[in-house]
Amino acid sequence: MLKGVFCPILFLKVGLGNFSEMQAADVAHHMAEELLRQFVFYQPTPKQKAFHEAGLLASERLFLGGNRTGKTNAVCMELAMHLTGVYPPWWQGYRYSRPINAISASISLKDTRDILQKKLFVGDVDGSMPPILHESYVLDKTHTTIAGAWDTVKIRHVSGGVSELKFKAFQQGESSFQGVKADFIHLDEVPNFRVYQEALMRTTAFDQEKTFLVCSMWPERGKDELMTHFLDYAPEGEVRNGRFYLMASWADNPYLKEDERERLRQSVPAWQLEAREHGIPVFGQGKVFTMKEAELFVEPFQIPSSFALIYGLDPSSSSGGTWGAVLLAHDRDQDCVYVVADYKLSNATPTEHAANLVKIVPEWCTGMVDPAGAGENMHTKEKTLDFLQNRSGLQLIKAYKANNTKEATIDEIYERVRGDRLKIFWSAQGRGCRHLVTEWRQYARDDHGLIIKKNDHCVDALFYALNGLKYARNEAQFYHDKSPHWQAAGYV
Repeated sequence: MLKGVFCPILFLKVGLGNFSEMQAADVAHHMAEELLRQFVFYQPTPKQKAFHEAGLLASERLFLGGNRTGKTNAVCMELAMHLTGVYPPWWQGYRYSRPINAISASISLKDTRDILQKKLFVGDVDGSMPPILHESYVLDKTHTTIAGAWDTVKIRHVSGGVSELKFKAFQQGESSFQGVKADFIHLDEVPNFRVYQEALMRTTAFDQEKTFLVCSMWPERGKDELMTHFLDYAPEGEVRNGRFYLMASWADNPYLKEDERERLRQSVPAWQLEAREHGIPVFGQGKVFTMKEAELFVEPFQIPSSFALIYGLDPSSSSGGTWGAVLLAHDRDQDCVYVVADYKLSNATPTEHAANLVKIVPEWCTGMVDPAGAGENMHTKEKTLDFLQNRSGLQLIKAYKANNTKEATIDEIYERVRGDRLKIFWSAQGRGCRHLVTEWRQYARDDHGLIIKKNDHCVDALFYALNGLKYARNEAQFYHDKSPHWQAAGYV
């Protein structure tokens, strides 16, 4: 991403604009040779170049993308150019004619130090990535209470003047941005929208020159207020009333080879992949199932007798609580799972639930039941599992339940969808698993990546059924083996 070194003479002529050759020589001498020698040559990708050029018209810019898409590097490079007044020959973006006041911020002061400050002034320890600005650019600096973190940095400008860069953190709140004015503000990673709004108020025009609020981030919070502020306002790549955004994927980085992209795909949780690889925010605070519905839904059809069946059950131990269930049909020849029926009902007794369940699941079909919901029912004063098995004849196995099991099942769902091995019965006319489809579309994570426990009874039932897929069987297998699987397994 960062290659070569600027030519000093050419760089000076480009950076100094209307300065005379004598003035240019004086400035060059004043700033010293290392300034020109240490500014590393930057070769932007097409997406990065388009982002820079949008600064001619857009005062608010958003660069979306995961790791290794060059978003943060692009903004830091542009910031360094504005701070020093030195622009490369290819530059087609906005140029400041004077020193600037700037702010660079991330989630915490530690993040600001380890990412932004490091990229601008330190580089990698092994020398593989030199700093964008050598420390010789720094005229003065003040420190924060965080070890090694800078608060304010004064930077040489090619005019002979001084630019000022302040480092801040979103965790300090919007009040940390109050009382200051800035020509250029860089927010790296997703801030609270109040922080964004306060930062926007700080970009008040100086001397009729443009001001910028520029963001680089991956959409970890899904389509939140900030994403809506940009994405619902104008199409990608189009400037509209001063707003502009781009999405960069790993494929947009020519220095990132396919084998490295695949390694990254394997290292990213399935629920983050769409956002990490392509910079695409999903619904809400982070929708879990982001795959295209066309890849998932299938018109209901008659299930062949050879398909093995199993269902998942998420009962409630509270009186009047919601019960959810889904029935799966497994085509073992193709290893494809079809969700063929679902059930969801509140304010009913266990007897009523059992009577409803036997209408959608055959008597010989094994069910995987939530062990938490299988406890004592407040209505019957009897363990739900015992009641369902002894009085209703349902064959149930306690599902293994743990947080890592849920995450593993989510990953399995993604792998099955990618391999065309998971389908849900659903038609445009609304026939099929309407309860599951509704929950599927709303199933989301909070700001910390944790599953939101709300309206998830059928989805949980799906998890239980998938985890118990080895117990699935067809009618012929059931009558061939008189010993029920749940007994043989010793779960009850």
